[in-house]
Amino acid sequence: MKNNNENENIREISKWLENLRFRKQFFGGVSEEDVWKKIRELNDMYQASLRDERTRYDTMIEHYKKTGAESQDGEMAHDK
Repeated sequence: MKNNNENENIREISKWLENLRFRKQFFGGVSEEDVWKKIRELNDMYQASLRDERTRYDTMIEHYKKTGAESQDGEMAHDK
């Protein structure tokens, strides 16, 4: 089962990183405040991606619990 949402999250993060620019300061290179803001934004995107992935895994686990039949050796049967 392919997860289009996962691919969308990765594409969104990748595109964001490609377009990432920091606000420059006259002295000292880039704005430290702007760097921290961008780090928070990136962290939020990764957290959203992880939440989506956790939901997908939980759904798959529930699916296999409901549809998987116990085999003789105690392992769950998997769809092929």
